This record gives sequence, structure tokens and C-alpha cells, in this order.
Amino acid sequence: MARIILASSGKDVSQRFRDALGISTHVVWNCLDVDSALSQFVSRRNADLLLVEQSLAGGGASELCKQLAKRPSSRPLPMVLIVNGFPEAGAPWSPSPCDMDDFIHAEASAAEICSRVEFNLRTKRVAAEFRRHNSELEIKVVEHTRKVASLVDELRGERDTLREAVNLIDDGVLLLDNAGAVIVENTAGRRLRGASNEHEPSATIDGGLATLAHQAIGAGCRIELGLSREQRQFVVAAHPTGDRALLHVRDVTDARDLELRRLQSEKLASIGLLAAGVAHEINNPASFVLHNLDSVLAVLQTLDEKLASQPQLARRLGAQALMFEAMSILQESKEGMARITRIVRDLHSFSRVDDDTQVATDVNAAVESALSMLRNELRYRATVVRDLTATRSVPGGAARLGQVFLNLILNAAHAMSAGGPERNHLWVRSYDTENGVVVEVEDSGPGIAPEVMSRIFESFFTTKARGVGTGLGLPICRDILRSLKGDVSAHSEPGRGALFRVQLPPLANQPPTPSKLTDARSGRRRRVLAVDDETLLLKAYRRMLIDHHDVELRAGGKEALDLLARDHDFDVILCDLQMPGMSGAEFYGKVEHAHPELAERFLFITGGAFAPDARRFLEDSPCLCLNKPFALEELLASIDRLAKDQPMRKGPVGRRLPGFADSAEVRR
Repeated sequence: MARIILASSGKDVSQRFRDALGISTHVVWNCLDVDSALSQFVSRRNADLLLVEQSLAGGGASELCKQLAKRPSSRPLPMVLIVNGFPEAGAPWSPSPCDMDDFIHAEASAAEICSRVEFNLRTKRVAAEFRRHNSELEIKVVEHTRKVASLVDELRGERDTLREAVNLIDDGVLLLDNAGAVIVENTAGRRLRGASNEHEPSATIDGGLATLAHQAIGAGCRIELGLSREQRQFVVAAHPTGDRALLHVRDVTDARDLELRRLQSEKLASIGLLAAGVAHEINNPASFVLHNLDSVLAVLQTLDEKLASQPQLARRLGAQALMFEAMSILQESKEGMARITRIVRDLHSFSRVDDDTQVATDVNAAVESALSMLRNELRYRATVVRDLTATRSVPGGAARLGQVFLNLILNAAHAMSAGGPERNHLWVRSYDTENGVVVEVEDSGPGIAPEVMSRIFESFFTTKARGVGTGLGLPICRDILRSLKGDVSAHSEPGRGALFRVQLPPLANQPPTPSKLTDARSGRRRRVLAVDDETLLLKAYRRMLIDHHDVELRAGGKEALDLLARDHDFDVILCDLQMPGMSGAEFYGKVEHAHPELAERFLFITGGAFAPDARRFLEDSPCLCLNKPFALEELLASIDRLAKDQPMRKGPVGRRLPGFADSAEVRR
């Protein structure tokens, strides 16, 4: 059922149309003129169709259309013109000057009227549905447009964030097409190809990179190669992505530098460990050889005194000349052993690669140690002039500073021609300043050229022959000194030698210098247990202490524990720190557990604690320690220092001296 406005002035026409539409149960509102039709149009907001008679009173259908056209807010409503008559054949005819959706003859049959009305009503419904769908579509389009705009903003933000993140990467990232043209690149990539901005033509891309991209795309797999540019080393990996290739360019110069430095450090550590082991093994025989030389000298001196009381016998035997020659030989041997001892101590000091940065170190001793180790290198090249006046301690440890001075002195020696010690001079100075200590190493060589001076601290740069220098000595020295808050600088004039100046800060919170052992011998005889795996050193202990104390000898910790289980009445226990089977630290732990009163009576003797566990034990233990080889006075003073709080033993004290033939417990 539809609601129809019928604007018709003719009664017959109105009646015919009302009758025809009434059959279809439509609601019809009849209007007799233009004004009433306009009124009905306004009031009947729910009307579905407007039927207008062409000759409607008040101006006709044309006037009604004009009035409706003046109303821009008029709702869309199908309008059907009721034509009162047709023109003659061949004459032009226009139903109405206004826009009508359809027309129908006033004399049309009821069926035709209903058909036309139904057609226009259906058209109206379709148009309304179209308008509804169109409105919904417009809303959806607006909503989707808003969402797309939001997504575009998000994508732009993510793109900018990703671009900024990729630009922060130190490695070059470039996306190339098959022809080698750059599509996308980060800042490092632009810098690598020498482009000043991102809009620079892609033709400037390195030809090797373009070829690599083309090969990766063709092979369909990852390809990697190395390249060099401006003394830098790069590794380039090309990853194919369809008809494009993503290049990852990584600067490996610093990484390789660090790796070589690590290998160099490991090599030095291995050499240091080997040197410490050799020093330990040399110290053991050096100790008893040196002490045996002292014993032989003492015996010869006693014999010389006895021969002096019988001059006739001495002259008859020619003993005085022989005694003088023998004592001279022994004295020279003793001086040679003393030199060996100093060399071993310097070698052991240099091997301590793990010294703490806050260990108090005497720079003069470190310099002397380096000069001692380079004695043979220097003796045929230059005359060494020392001027070591520094008095302040510095941080770093003997090994760290020893490595620095060793490198500087060795470089100075190599800068001068060999075979001219009378022409070449090497000056080594140390002096205090307001800011710390300065050590200078100066040579009389040809000097350093200006173009070389700017690069001497670069890694792997060297002017030495292949196989002689690695180019890491000076960079490592600078790194060591900077880790100690110091620095090194170089000054040179061509033809006038070179000067390297090391500046070191004073040691902060310098610990008090431990007091040296003094000769506090009380003259009392003490009971001493000597434990060592070196049988000859045990014999040396016996000869050294025979006139001063009573000594029990045991070759190892297990035999010493067996003795202490039966007799633990000892004033001092001399113990080697590093022994096979049971170390000195292990022996100390067992004694401390079984006989706590003996824990404070240990005097450790070591030829060099190169094992980490042994060093930690010495650092944490309150026990005294003597380094091999040592002087008799040092040993006696240490024994008296440990035993001074012990009560004097009652009863007669003889010179008990169990020899190896008398004690089955002292054996190899």
C-alpha cells in the first residue's frame, strides 16, 4: 500500500484515478490546484508518489514544478504527469517544462494506471535503497579512508624509526638491484661508497659491490668477500632477495686488531709462564750451588788459617798459592752465580703478567731489570748512560712497566746501527715531577721522519724488516700506560735521535713499605724442620745451619707429616712452596688442622710462585716467605724472627745433625 498525492482539477480525471488506485488499496490525497498540492507536499512527509494533471488549476503542472524547484530542501518524490490530450501527428510536443519521472494519459484504463503507478513506486523504492546503500558506502569509505590514513602515518613513523635505527648501525647496509643501483642504504653505506648525500647518483657505488650483488642474485645464495679501502679491512656479505641483493658491509679492522692483540697477550702470557717455570727450576740448583760455594769458601778460609799457623809446611807444600787460586776461582764462580740469580729474578719479575694496577713499583728497578734482560742486545750497539733519580713509587707492577721499558729500550737499540757502541749512546733517565714520575729513553740514532712520527702508535705499523717487528710494541705500551692513568709521547728531529717520554702518576694510597728482615739473631739454638723435594738443597740447609740450629730434614710433605705425627716439637718449619705430590700450601693446611700451634712457625722458601694457586696462597697467608736463592743472614734472621716468642728449650742441646745415611726418611 502506497501513499499518493493526486493533484487534479478535473472531477472525471480525479474520480477515474481514485477508483483505479483504490482497487490497489493505495491511500490517495486529492488536491484541486497548485497551492493545495504544495500544501499537501509539505504536510504529507510520508507520501510515496505525486500525480499531477497537466492542466491543474493555479498554473498547471509547470507552475507546480517551478514552485517545487524553489524549495532546495524538497525531498525526492517520483512525479507522474497526467496528460489531458496528445498533439496532432507530426507536431512537436513536450509534456511539461518541468522534470517528470513518467507520464500517463488522463483517459488511460485502470490497469494501465495501476501498472504505471506500481512501476514508479518500485523505481522509488529501488532509488531509496540505492541512496541508502550509497550513504552506507560513503560512511564506510570515510571510515576506511581514516583508517588508511592512520595506517599510513604509522607506517611512515615505523619507516622513519627503522631508518634512524639502521642509520645508527656502524655496519653498512645497502639494497641493490640487479644492475648494481642503490635502492636503499644507511649512513654507513653512503659513507662507504663515498656519497655525500642520499640523493647522489647510484653510479658511484663500488664496482666490486655491484658485481657481488649481481653474483648473489644470479646464484640465489649468500656470497661473502673481503675488501680493503683507505687502510681499513671490510667483510661484505650479499644476501639475495628476489631480483635485489642486500649487502652487509662490516668493518673488521678493529676486531682483527683486538684479536691479534689478544693472541699477542696470550703469547706473552705463555712466554711468561714458561719463563716463571724456568726461573723456578733454575732457582733450586742455583740455591744449593751458591750455598755450597759459600761452604767451600768457608772451609778453604779455615784451612788457610790453619796453614798460616804452620808457615814452613805451607811453603813446603806451596799451599798458599794454591789456596789463593782456589779461593779466586770460587769467588768468581760465586759472582757468576750471583749474576745468574739476578737474571732469573728479572725474568721472573717480567713473567708476572697479572700484576695488580695498584701495586707499588719502583720505576728504577723496573728500568734496571729491562736493561739487564737486554744486556747482550745493547753491549754491541750502544753505551748505556743511566740517570735514575726518581724516588716516588708508581702503580702498575713490575711486569707491566717492565714490558713498557723493555719495548722502548729495544726500539731505541734497533734504531741505532749495530757494531758501534763507541759512537751510539742510549740515555735512560727517571725523575720526579709534581704530577708523578717521568722516565725518558733517548737514543742517538737517525731520528724519526715526520711522516712516520704521526703513525708510530698505529697498530701493525712498523718500519722494521719483515719478521723483526710486528707493529704492536708501541700501541701496547700506550695501552698499558693509559690503563695506569699515564701516557707516552715521542719527540724527534731527523738526524738527531728520538726521545720517548713516559709519564706515570704517583701511587694513590701507597701501602707502607714492608720492613726488611734484620739480623735479629739471638744466639739461641732452635729446632728446625726443613721440607724440600730437592735433596741437594736439603744438604745445603744442613751445611748452612749446622753451627746455629738443630735441623731435621724431610724430602717431601708426606714424610714430614709422618715425622710430625710422632714429634711435632719444632720452633720453625722451612718448607718449599711448590713440591711434587703435595705442595707446600697443602702441607700447611694439613699441619694447621693437626697441629694449629705450628701454623705460625712456617717459613716458606720458593724459587718462584708461578702457579696461580701458589701466588694466591702467598698473598692470603700470614706466613713469611724467602725467595731462592737467599743469603745465610736472611735465613738466620727469618728463623730468629719466627722463633723469638718461643721459650728456650731446656736441657742440653747438642749438634744433632742427622745425615742422609742416618735417616731413612730423607730420600729422593
